[in-house]
Amino acid sequence: MWAAWPGRDPLDTFRAEIDAFPEYYEQYLKGAMTGAMAAPAVALGCTGPVSYTGEERLRRDLENLRAAVGDASPDDVFVCAVAPSGVGGNEYYPSQAAYLDAVADALHVEYAAIIDAGFTLQIDDPFLTDVFSYSTASPEEKLATARLYVEAINRALRGIPRERVRLHTCYGINEGPRVHDAPLAEFIDIVFTIETGAFSFEAANPRHEHVYHLFESVTPPPGTVLLPGVISHATSIVEHPDTIADRIVRFAERVGKQNVVASADCGFSSQATYSPEIHPQIVWSKFEALAEGARRATTRLW
Repeated sequence: MWAAWPGRDPLDTFRAEIDAFPEYYEQYLKGAMTGAMAAPAVALGCTGPVSYTGEERLRRDLENLRAAVGDASPDDVFVCAVAPSGVGGNEYYPSQAAYLDAVADALHVEYAAIIDAGFTLQIDDPFLTDVFSYSTASPEEKLATARLYVEAINRALRGIPRERVRLHTCYGINEGPRVHDAPLAEFIDIVFTIETGAFSFEAANPRHEHVYHLFESVTPPPGTVLLPGVISHATSIVEHPDTIADRIVRFAERVGKQNVVASADCGFSSQATYSPEIHPQIVWSKFEALAEGARRATTRLW
């Protein structure tokens, strides 16, 4: 059971960034994020027991996707689903842990259906990153919250093969200064406790392109595939294929060429209700550059 959650500003998540650059965001938000929404944002609060009720709509979506992709294998097609930490706020359960457990149990239905339909599951979880970037809690409290989020994901994934799941996390804001983005090093250890076989993260934009250095000292769990972003959702500049190839090769040299798949920092529309900030014509050009860059990297690595 859900109800609108009064007093919740959807921009509060990024308040530190907005406060640091008020003049920029006054202009930016008139035409982006909440200022470019097709429908108003309504924060949801849980006011009763959580259960999954979307089976029919999910079945229809998965059948439509299968009809579109034919006999493509799970390695070729992934379906996104929200992480438990992204489903509203708790106004019913006795604790945040109990609430996340209930949400995880409900989302397990969706996760398992995606796998049963023959696709790879991608869990989208920018909320985990937000804990470290924007929370005013102590480092110990941030870790405790992150562990709750991770435990909920693993609960929702029970019985699902690790190799059929990928986790995506990012910093949410698109074209912004991004000075409050937490370094991946702050939370990489806890991310690697999530029972997924692949990990997608930002590594193409100027704030995070250096992140490949992290893997000079951090070793992913055995069998883990990295999906570093090599094109950015935060700029209209179309990356050169040689730049993309360089980015792929840097990761391959550190974790093994068989453990890297080129990806994008994030999707090119923050939500279905937002107008995209990067024009679709440019998005397709970026994807063409991504494909060519991957071909060039393959030639260099093999």
